[in-house]
Amino acid sequence: MSKAKSRKDSQSFVVEGVKEIKICFEEKFHFIELFICSEILSEENLLFTNKISLNTNTTDFSLSLYKQLSYKEKGEGLLALVKSKSFDLKDLILPKNPFILVAESPEKPGNIGAILRTADAAGINAVIIANPRTELFNPNIIRSSLGSVFTSNIATGSSSEVIGYLLKNKIKIYSTFIKKSIDFTSVDYKGSCAIVVGTESSSLTNEWALKSTKLIKIPMKGKMDSLNLSVSAAIVIFEALKQRNVS
Repeated sequence: MSKAKSRKDSQSFVVEGVKEIKICFEEKFHFIELFICSEILSEENLLFTNKISLNTNTTDFSLSLYKQLSYKEKGEGLLALVKSKSFDLKDLILPKNPFILVAESPEKPGNIGAILRTADAAGINAVIIANPRTELFNPNIIRSSLGSVFTSNIATGSSSEVIGYLLKNKIKIYSTFIKKSIDFTSVDYKGSCAIVVGTESSSLTNEWALKSTKLIKIPMKGKMDSLNLSVSAAIVIFEALKQRNVS
């Protein structure tokens, strides 16, 4: 059985590292079990684990066993089994005039992590993954997002479901396309809006072209016609943020 299927079936995932576990704890995730290696865990971090262990069973591993379980090159002596949270669109809570990022079918954990870090830096109200291909509590996403997968307001759904959700909530849809699109700087991003990006290999599905408020593009000076997913998202997000910050 794959690790992704195991996480889905058990509705839990493993987190490693003091920083990541602290974020989980601060965001009020439910800890199922805590695993420490007191041989290498610092005294300061041992005191932190005491806060979690008040309501969580804790097991102390030997260093040799910990090294077998650790997926970090230099482990800190701390792992946790944590209960997953729902990513249903219906559970998404948005403020008035939300600013949303939608990514369709991102697959590489590094790209997803970078997108979540960018969204966090820009104060994006929600990140929606349409047609997800990678389980969001994948260890590589946790690591590449620097824990922002725990702090971000995230939802998932099919592209049709996400489009329906955005239209129902009267959120303008600005989708990145190469053809039949306008310069991304010419769009008004004030008010409720969603920026939609696809992978550089396959772009967005045609459904977005039919239902979007505007199709936008980042002008290219060279011979390439696309940018890395997270880079494209960051460029458009911060242009939108600049407009939205103007009083």
